[in-house]
Amino acid sequence: MLKRQYELYRHDLHWRTQLQDSRMLVAEQLSGVSQVMDDLVREIRREAREQSHQEEQIREELDKLGLAIQHIDIVSLEEGQIEIEIVHAFKPGFDECRKVIAPLLSDILGETVSVRHERTSDRPDRITTVSFGSAKAFEVETAMAGAAKDGDVLSGDSFSAIELGSGKYAVALSDGMGNGARARMESSAALSMLEQLLQSGIDERLAIKSVNSVLMLRSPEESFATVDLALIDLYSAGATMLKIGSTPSFIKRGREVIPIAAGNLPIGILQDIEIDVLRVQLQPGDTLVMMTDGILDSPGHAVHAMNKELWMKRVLQEIETEDPQEIADELLDIALRQHPGSVKDDMTVVVTRISRHQPEWASFRWTGATRFERPRTVS
Repeated sequence: MLKRQYELYRHDLHWRTQLQDSRMLVAEQLSGVSQVMDDLVREIRREAREQSHQEEQIREELDKLGLAIQHIDIVSLEEGQIEIEIVHAFKPGFDECRKVIAPLLSDILGETVSVRHERTSDRPDRITTVSFGSAKAFEVETAMAGAAKDGDVLSGDSFSAIELGSGKYAVALSDGMGNGARARMESSAALSMLEQLLQSGIDERLAIKSVNSVLMLRSPEESFATVDLALIDLYSAGATMLKIGSTPSFIKRGREVIPIAAGNLPIGILQDIEIDVLRVQLQPGDTLVMMTDGILDSPGHAVHAMNKELWMKRVLQEIETEDPQEIADELLDIALRQHPGSVKDDMTVVVTRISRHQPEWASFRWTGATRFERPRTVS
């Protein structure tokens, strides 16, 4: 009888705890939504500003070139956040927007402007709406190489690389507990949730905490995953890195190799996790290398635990190629050669290289265009 009462008590306690955790998760997410809504309100206020004078000036400059547009709408003139929409009915085939209008806007605004996207209507007049915006200063290329433990079909590692908008690019790598399908489910679920939260505009730390809470709530069984996240600003090349239970990452800068490490536990273990945010200034030509422990631990007992980081630094220093895919393939090959004939753990390496972005026709300049003053801040 006492045993039965105790079991009922434990069951009740478990669900009370789950309910409390759920309430905390909802509170945190609502806080994140509130932040996003505040940003949206500021955006709407900015869009509502009267900028008819600047719109008319741009129209006049285009008229001088013989380009008659139907409508122009300035959404934002803030530095690094330019957004202008132009509606036209030009004949197709000449690409005036990229070859003429974008360089002209660049001269008028004193900042490189490029075409973001074009939408052409299905109407007979073929009206086209073109969105112009601040050109990103940097671009990235990401490559991956991996192998599953013991030749398994599914690896417990997952990775994601996606441009989030607002000039941000995210690279994430996750290692699920154990190997195979269960580990893959945990790591891919963690990255899928993280990707959706980041795309919605929620702060990266809150996004990580939300994913952690969801993993805690999913099952009373032990279930966790590492998360290695890098957010790269394509305007400044600044990188924000969050490492939750993950192995060190490395920045390869020529012959120099810089380790990036943190000592946090994986997500899904503790309800209240600590998140260290590391900020790094990247440079054109830098290569960011992220990996799961299967790669870093591949030397086994041949390399002392304290020297694995040093071993990887030397390996990266000796790699001559700058191609991300070739670097990823070479690192995986080196790791596999440590144990010929067997793969001791899931292995994944993700390589991201950053370089300067040069928009098409950006070098072309119009002379004589009148530059106007832009608002720097909007309240």
